[in-house]
Amino acid sequence: MGLRVKNIEVGNRIGEASKFRIYSGKTDNDEQVILKVAKTFEDGDILSEEASKFNILRTFETQVALLQEQQGRTSSHYDWLFANLSSSFMEPTQEDRRINVFTIPDIDLSKLIPLTKLHSEIEIDARTSVWILGRFLKFYSFFELLTASENNSTPRYPLFSPDDYLIGPEKPRLIYYNFSGDIADAVAFDFVKAVAKFVLDWSIIGDDPTEQKYLELLKDFSEHGRDSFEEAHGDLYKLVEELWGIQYHPFTYRDRNTIILKTIKEN
Repeated sequence: MGLRVKNIEVGNRIGEASKFRIYSGKTDNDEQVILKVAKTFEDGDILSEEASKFNILRTFETQVALLQEQQGRTSSHYDWLFANLSSSFMEPTQEDRRINVFTIPDIDLSKLIPLTKLHSEIEIDARTSVWILGRFLKFYSFFELLTASENNSTPRYPLFSPDDYLIGPEKPRLIYYNFSGDIADAVAFDFVKAVAKFVLDWSIIGDDPTEQKYLELLKDFSEHGRDSFEEAHGDLYKLVEELWGIQYHPFTYRDRNTIILKTIKEN
């Protein structure tokens, strides 16, 4: 029997930051979870702040989903864009260090990979990069929606750090699971540019005219940004519909320093 906290069997360590460690885990009901454990009692402050941020996201997502249901609209499934904080507590058996417990809706945790790890190992084709970019833009536009609901003038965008995301190539999913901080009174331009540059640097863009048009938009995003993520998201999918139509494309990639493309199809 390994280490247990509350009703959770703690598994392998899967990551580490300066003030906490990250573990896989499983509840007594066989639910897969991710645990973040503060390294010291004092380090718990950062996890307490993170818990507050994720609670805000979950509460607002629930409100949006309910409103869309009442209006008979298809769900936007913002809940698929970030991890669900299921509990946050100070654990007496661990010297009162704070522990945050996350679940990931609708996906097996074993199918998820740290985004930076995958980025270091492979390159992706143009149409794969479309859905990754699209999820980044949709996630950040959620903060614009939240800001509008609060009648504030400018969003508090989370800092853009690829370390804060998990990716599920097979599903496909891109999931924000770590709060590295945010910026008050920020404008979208620099954030859009940072996201676009990350995707652009990761992508294999061929000579096909459709891919070249997509490349032009990526470069435009990375050089000029947009007034908002909502605008960027709209520009992206307007072009995608024109070039390829809105349809499923399997995760297509090649290992770095190779030329053979491979695919991971959704089961």
